[in-house]
Amino acid sequence: MIVFSPNSTFFQLDPPEVGGSPLAIRAGQIIVQNYGRKSATKVQLVAEPGTMPWGYNLFPALDHAVRRGARGEWILELEFLGPGENVTVQILNGPQIASVRSLEGAAKAVPVIHQRLYPRWVQVTTAVLMAVGVITIAYGIFTLFERLLN
Repeated sequence: MIVFSPNSTFFQLDPPEVGGSPLAIRAGQIIVQNYGRKSATKVQLVAEPGTMPWGYNLFPALDHAVRRGARGEWILELEFLGPGENVTVQILNGPQIASVRSLEGAAKAVPVIHQRLYPRWVQVTTAVLMAVGVITIAYGIFTLFERLLN
């Protein structure tokens, strides 16, 4: 299993009334993917100890349970995650997710970035130019060794 968080946002809203305190809202998401060939059973997303989130969403909607841990941490539990399956958890004003694990082992956190998707013709042109470059380098190395041996 791997886990990554593509984005997180923070809003500081003006107080609704004069003399009130500003409202802080933090929204984030975490994506868990099972890259294994077997199902991951008893998948747990464990947050740092603190307050419960104001709300959360699961995409796709899966059967799950939420509970408090022994140290006061928020724990979201999924019965299983099938091979190649992924789930996105969006959290509103909740603590950071500290770990993701299953009975089969801990999920590996991987860094991600947003990347521009170029048109198909640019991708094909780039692939062809890279292939020509690899062939040219291989030919150059072959020619160099041939001359050195003769």
